[in-house]
Amino acid sequence: VTYCVVGFLDKNNNLLYRNIKDLICQSKNAIISECFSSMDTDNRRRPETVATQFKNSLMKLTEMLMAKEAWYIRCLKSNESKQPDQFDEALIRHQVKYLGLMEHLRVRRAGFAYRRKYEDFLKRYKPLCPATWPHWRGLPADGVELLVQHLGYLPDEYRMGRTKIFIRHPRTLYATEDAYERCKHELATRLQAKYKGYKAKGEFRKQKEAATKIETCWRGAQARKEKEKRAWAVKVIKKFIKAYMNRGQLKTTDNSEYLAFVRQSYLNRLKNSLPKTVLDKTTWLTPPAVMTEASGLLRKIHYRLMVRKYVRGVTPQRKAQLQLKVVTSSIFKGKKESYPKSIPQPFVDTRISDQDINMRILSMIRNEHIKYSVP
Repeated sequence: VTYCVVGFLDKNNNLLYRNIKDLICQSKNAIISECFSSMDTDNRRRPETVATQFKNSLMKLTEMLMAKEAWYIRCLKSNESKQPDQFDEALIRHQVKYLGLMEHLRVRRAGFAYRRKYEDFLKRYKPLCPATWPHWRGLPADGVELLVQHLGYLPDEYRMGRTKIFIRHPRTLYATEDAYERCKHELATRLQAKYKGYKAKGEFRKQKEAATKIETCWRGAQARKEKEKRAWAVKVIKKFIKAYMNRGQLKTTDNSEYLAFVRQSYLNRLKNSLPKTVLDKTTWLTPPAVMTEASGLLRKIHYRLMVRKYVRGVTPQRKAQLQLKVVTSSIFKGKKESYPKSIPQPFVDTRISDQDINMRILSMIRNEHIKYSVP
């Protein structure tokens, strides 16, 4: 095709004067005023031609396609009436034939149908090899090589390119994908166990910190309580020492509590060691100096109480016997050597048994009462 280049730029300029753009931007209609931006009116450069705009658009489209991975999708109509559950085999064969699907499959099978970049292949299938899981530190190509060797690929099933791996048979890829699906469940279980362990450790750490904090607070409270107790004990001991040093003085604020403690302690000990009989004159506890007078009064009261109990418990027969003992004591006291030995013995009318009485003398005496007799 022969083009005439005379006036070519003017013909393809598609120029719109700047004053027209300013007028459109100043329109009160919101849709018309937004057709051109204020930057277009401020730009003093020569506007682009139609060819330049087409070239720039084509370059942007090319960059977008290069950044993506293109896939060709071929749609087959199952029937002409677009009804479900109807499969027209002749129509399907016609579409497969004229779309060139069989030729495309033969070409793909003759070569390596599956191709993937090393980074993508390694990122997806690295869990299948212990050497590449969980992180591969080397080159992606080396990692892919270790991975396919671990999976047992045969030499004619794959090829290593500069940036991609090529796999010939679909069954090889399907086997790899099945292994990956099985591995996903194992990884999920392992990750779940790790997460549960991490969560349990975190909960245990929180509980341990809480227990440590509670223990610290409790020990602090116990230590403060012990400190207060010791401070109180020190004060009490100091007070008692000072009161003990002033125990012989009159009652003051320094020795009042000590003297009260001495009185209480003496009375408690005296309560458990009181004399049991009137004749016991030696078991009375020795009182402290502050309790001397009170101890004397208590002793007198106690002995009077025991005497009273004893007197009230004496029967009339026992009372008459004691009165006779008193009379005999006034008669024989100081006049008979064996008198002291007879004091503990109770008084009786006669100490002569029936066996010691002379029966012959008894038969001669009729109207007399025998008090003393010898064999």
